[in-house]
Amino acid sequence: MTTTYGATSDAEVPGDREEDDLDQSLRNIEQAVRTAQRAFDEIGRCNQLLDAAQASGDEVMQELDVLLRHREHAAVPALLDRLDALAAEVARSEADRTVVRRILFGEDEDAELADAVGACAVPRLTADDLPRIPTVHDLEDPGDSTLEDMWERDQALAARQHEVRRERTGIAADHLRTVTAEAVDSFGTPAATAALFAEARRAYELWVSCVR
Repeated sequence: MTTTYGATSDAEVPGDREEDDLDQSLRNIEQAVRTAQRAFDEIGRCNQLLDAAQASGDEVMQELDVLLRHREHAAVPALLDRLDALAAEVARSEADRTVVRRILFGEDEDAELADAVGACAVPRLTADDLPRIPTVHDLEDPGDSTLEDMWERDQALAARQHEVRRERTGIAADHLRTVTAEAVDSFGTPAATAALFAEARRAYELWVSCVR
């Protein structure tokens, strides 16, 4: 554009463009800092929720231990439901954490792999793993037993059966306590937590069958 001497040109001068580019760069940096700060704040929130959930889980574990010792099986499902609710809340929070860490650090596959490995490490217990309750077929029959001998054998068998039932109940209760505690400790890896709670539900049914 041609101008007369002393008139101001409407065209941008190079210095103006450099200042605009610098301002835009500073705005971009400022926006990136804000985004990173919000991301770290979100991770902090996830950490706080996880800590609170595990503290609540530890309290539930104390209640569970009392119920197991007193063989109060009817009240146990409610405690497991409370733990399930805590685990679900943490799982939602951990999903948010995964998104944030993916944005910040590009992390994803390693976390999923660690979660999958944790989900596989679940102790198992079935009725076949428990001591077998003896029956009359396990007794030796001398052939010429008196009524008194038979009565003594019956008493000995009943005592042994009672002892084995107590042993079975104790093993099942210890297993239920163990897998539930491991589930609470694994709240930070939801897949592992879900697998452990599934085993805890099975362990509860096994324990109830021993108690009744």
